Amino acid sequence: MIGAFLLGGGVVAVAYEIALAPGGERADEGAGADGRATERRPTESDPSDGAPTGDVLNDPAAGGPAGPSGPLVPNGEGTYDQFPPVFDPPLVLDAAAEQKFPKHGLVTAGAVTVRERADLESRRMGLLRAGTRVRVHAQRTFGGGCSSGWRGIYPRGWICLRAGLDVGDTPPDAGSVVIADPKLDESMPYKYLRVSHDATPMFHRLPSYREQDRADVAGRAWLEDKGREPMPTHPDKRPEEVPAVVKEYLNAGYYVTAASEHVHSKRHFVRTNRGAYARKYQLESRQGSEFRGVLIRGPEDLPLHWIVRELAFMRRRSPESTVLDATDQTPSRRSLHAFVRKIRIGDYDYYEDDDGLLLRAYAVGRSRLLKRPPGIGADEPWVHVDLSEQTLVAYQGSRPVFTTLVSTGKEPGMTPVGVFRVQSKFVATSMRDQPIEDEAYSIEDVPWTQYFSNNVALHGAFWHGGFGLVRSHGCVNLSPADARWLFGFLGPRLPFGWHAVMPGVGSSGQGSAVVVTE
Repeated sequence: MIGAFLLGGGVVAVAYEIALAPGGERADEGAGADGRATERRPTESDPSDGAPTGDVLNDPAAGGPAGPSGPLVPNGEGTYDQFPPVFDPPLVLDAAAEQKFPKHGLVTAGAVTVRERADLESRRMGLLRAGTRVRVHAQRTFGGGCSSGWRGIYPRGWICLRAGLDVGDTPPDAGSVVIADPKLDESMPYKYLRVSHDATPMFHRLPSYREQDRADVAGRAWLEDKGREPMPTHPDKRPEEVPAVVKEYLNAGYYVTAASEHVHSKRHFVRTNRGAYARKYQLESRQGSEFRGVLIRGPEDLPLHWIVRELAFMRRRSPESTVLDATDQTPSRRSLHAFVRKIRIGDYDYYEDDDGLLLRAYAVGRSRLLKRPPGIGADEPWVHVDLSEQTLVAYQGSRPVFTTLVSTGKEPGMTPVGVFRVQSKFVATSMRDQPIEDEAYSIEDVPWTQYFSNNVALHGAFWHGGFGLVRSHGCVNLSPADARWLFGFLGPRLPFGWHAVMPGVGSSGQGSAVVVTE
């Protein structure tokens, strides 16, 4: 997507730095120096205070190393069963670190920004989401535009306390934090729900019957007057008939992620990861495409040809004829077929296999070999996105290791051409673009997002399965599983427990290259 607002990432996190969020610092604090989350959130099966232990390294849910076969070993279908790790291994505090970072921190806001220095003008290093536990300095540091002061977190980075960080001598109670943990070893990190009704009210809290009815009446009145034009969210800019309990209205086709379910006065509600409540009957579950790309051994496996449109094979009427007859064979969309040549017959291009079966070239996407561009290391992971073919090939240095189908910008120029570097990586980040036309969208927690050119990113798309055909607002859409695989394959990995990282800031490595050609 392009032109998207990073509701779950940068914009919201920056706003949290300057507006008091739930939680905040306890009165017994004092502070500040450097940041990576090193503690797990406690679970029912893990009643400890969240400090990392040796077995975390091999916990797939924690983004640890894959098993013996590894994420580059194909299964019987030629694809992958495991994902590359999301995180760097966790760091265990030694005695010196325990002394330097004696306090325990808990992120209580939706997202907080980790800064390189104790200054709101310094570069962002990454983001932590609600429920993340960190170790922090004993005393807070003041200045840098944060009136509540800063805390340095282990082993690097700074958090403005107004962003929403609860600090104590012992691990703070996480009972007030209601947010779903991402499933890092699955294609879909969260439970995704599609809004099924226009003007669906999203409530700040569970509403009374009267508040709910008033919200519905106000929403219907807006639809009759304005159609599907999004209603402003600021109370002063929306009709006065809208009750204060309404956070916003979402139209059919928008998406949210579920954190919990509630029953209130015999009505069923879903609480989203953004803390809003919606009636369950106005939401529909979405699972996403199960399509996966294939692992390849090297240059000898390319080119590969994908079927992107379901057309019947053709065959020449005679060996030299230009007259073609349709056969009763139709290959499945998103399957591979062994074509051996591309030829022109009359006014059209075709691919032909060894048996003489022909298919129009526009129904085929070709994964081809690309020479490693200058500036990319001999063993560095990188990807090539081919706009004309709607394919992606992942490389380790000069060796191709993976290929799949993508969906890029539906208009020329939407997806920029060039050699880029990953600029930021988010386990999930919300995207929204709300023009008056039917193209408005709002999607919470778009999974496995890797920005490489302004607002253009590689990311998972669970709302469609049209990979191999153009259809995005500029981003490179992948199936959820392929996006998750690439998220771990491309560098850098996230510091353990972080929700996002900005490559090249602090000690994080350089972002991997993304090469886009026409």
